[in-house]
Amino acid sequence: MNDQEKSLFTGLTTTAAFGVKYAVDFTSTSVAGQQFAIISDAIAQTEKLGAAQFSGAGQKHSGVMTLATARHLLHDDLRGINRAAHSLLLLGTPGLAGKFLMPHNNGDVALLNAANAFATDAVPFTAAMISVGLSADFITHLTDDIAGFKAAGAVKGAGAGAQSGATGGLGDTLHQAVIALHILENIVPTVYKNDPAKLAEWVTASHVQRHAPVARAQKPAAPPPAK
Repeated sequence: MNDQEKSLFTGLTTTAAFGVKYAVDFTSTSVAGQQFAIISDAIAQTEKLGAAQFSGAGQKHSGVMTLATARHLLHDDLRGINRAAHSLLLLGTPGLAGKFLMPHNNGDVALLNAANAFATDAVPFTAAMISVGLSADFITHLTDDIAGFKAAGAVKGAGAGAQSGATGGLGDTLHQAVIALHILENIVPTVYKNDPAKLAEWVTASHVQRHAPVARAQKPAAPPPAK
């Protein structure tokens, strides 16, 4: 949750506590009682969504870190095969034209496409590449690193999706709670118009910190026209 959401959550919590304390004045079937119930439900839902948001962010971060390592390993695999192919080309080995070129695009899609192509194209040249220094299991090593790269990307994507879904859910939940709070701000003062103590307690309980908007940087004034 961002600072504004945290502040709103705190305000909703005290509002809900007020509703519980004076539940006898706001029956569950009344409009006010229903709004207090909406706020209470929103608090429980916000706690769950906040935890899901935090978990998703952690999963996304883990995926990012794992993906960085997997990307490095895969790039090293391709570089080793590229160098072996270059050596074979210098030795006059036929059939290497246009194969085993390093991707010019730094994106993950380009890297993965190149890795899949290397894994397929290297099969007929296995013995030759081993003869110029690659390990006997270099293709297996490459395919394992491809799988690791895909898995890390999936973890990152799942974490980002979970974080995004929870963030959207928080927005919707808090929006409904704010509507309920606005309704109560019209009803409760009327109920307690002759009870200054409870009215003052309500004002405190329903207070939500308002965040002042960040001032935008002003553009420098245009210089006066030359005379």
